[in-house]
Amino acid sequence: MAILIKLIRHLLLLTGIWMVSVPLTGVCSDDDKEYSVKAAFLYNFAKFVQCSDTTFKSPDEPLVLCILGNNPFGNALGTIENKEVINKRKLSVKLCKNIRDVSACHILFISSSEAENLSSILSVTKTMPMLTVADSEGFAQRGVMINLVSMDNKLRFEINTDAVNKMPFKLSSQLLKLAIIVNP
Repeated sequence: MAILIKLIRHLLLLTGIWMVSVPLTGVCSDDDKEYSVKAAFLYNFAKFVQCSDTTFKSPDEPLVLCILGNNPFGNALGTIENKEVINKRKLSVKLCKNIRDVSACHILFISSSEAENLSSILSVTKTMPMLTVADSEGFAQRGVMINLVSMDNKLRFEINTDAVNKMPFKLSSQLLKLAIIVNP
């Protein structure tokens, strides 16, 4: 059993390394392909979050991924919705037009359309046990926990450890090893 667990951890780490090295040129030649890759990142982020027992109300409650603002993913979220993420929990996707709709979210993707509202969004979400994710330049420095960025034609991600450390959940050390650590 211990060998199986080690094998699974190594496979997850290799998958993470592959994801970090995915070139954007060719693979992500248009928005649909780019956001398909970003949807895969969101799915994997969900797998690397270690939640407390009190995070969910019931054993079959899904892990809820919310998109706040304009949905840049198009149909790409359909590839990850209802997939199993952790402890047999399925991933549920919810589109939110304003901050009042996010109270049931476990992971919140903040669309670039919400750049003007970012400070007020983070002010509200800092009291909720919620992982915040974005893909806009400078968002990690402003307090978003994980920010997807393009570097050297590859999709990478920044993690604001100060923001993460204030939450009751933990990010896997494997995920932190692959990240660009950013603190405001």
